[in-house]
Amino acid sequence: MDGLRRWALWVAVAAIVLAVFACIGAGFLISPPSLEDRILLLQQDPSAAPGELDQDDIADLSADDFGESADDPPGLAIPYLALPLGLLLIIVALMALPLIIGNRRVPLVGGIVSIVGGLAAMIGGIVMTIVAIAALLTMVSLFLAAPWGTLAYLAIFGFFDVGTSAALLGIILVLQLAAIVFLLVAQQRILGNKRLVFWLLLSLLLTLLTMLLHSIVPVILVSITDAVGAIILAVVGVVWGLLLLVGGVISLVKQLSLGRQGGGPLREREAADTTVGSVGATARAG
Repeated sequence: MDGLRRWALWVAVAAIVLAVFACIGAGFLISPPSLEDRILLLQQDPSAAPGELDQDDIADLSADDFGESADDPPGLAIPYLALPLGLLLIIVALMALPLIIGNRRVPLVGGIVSIVGGLAAMIGGIVMTIVAIAALLTMVSLFLAAPWGTLAYLAIFGFFDVGTSAALLGIILVLQLAAIVFLLVAQQRILGNKRLVFWLLLSLLLTLLTMLLHSIVPVILVSITDAVGAIILAVVGVVWGLLLLVGGVISLVKQLSLGRQGGGPLREREAADTTVGSVGATARAG
């Protein structure tokens, strides 16, 4: 840990934690108008609807035609971004682990944390992928089932809060950039850690991809591209979790093997260092 600026490392960890919390809190910060208001907006400005829809059908829409689940359509991509950012947090936190428990226990504790985190990410990512695929199929099926299915899609999913989503993604991106900057301040040699650099860049690219998917299509289709982004994020989380799990298992197996062998060369080196220190102390005392 030579040359490590501890305060900068802790700031980097805090920035990633805030980014994760921002993703998780997206559901509370981003909210479309109520179903009644969405239908009213559609009826007041039917130009947003596809041209093949009859204006009389749009005028006949009512909130009573839908269930309670239509009141709060899901926005999936930003909450799903918490999965890869959470895995990035584990990796960066493992860098700070020696500052808390010392170097000797880091491989064992790090292996356990990697196994638990990787397994949780895999299970959660698989469930999230299934949910996102189901949402995407539902939205696409409704949108293509003109006229009533398309009307239902427009009323339920056609109003995505693009402005608030863009602002929140901007904050998340700034927090990620801040984490990278403070990691470099903490230890310039971090650029030599190719795996960490890769994961840092991947998390940035996933955030930029989410921003892109929210901006390349008309507002009425953003819910669909948002679900596509959610699927990508969940799949990346599953793969990343698998790699973290495998790395944790390898690390833990090595530590258990060393333990069964009585510590091996490492334990012998520590014993030799202790002996040399004792001899030196005795010589100085003499």
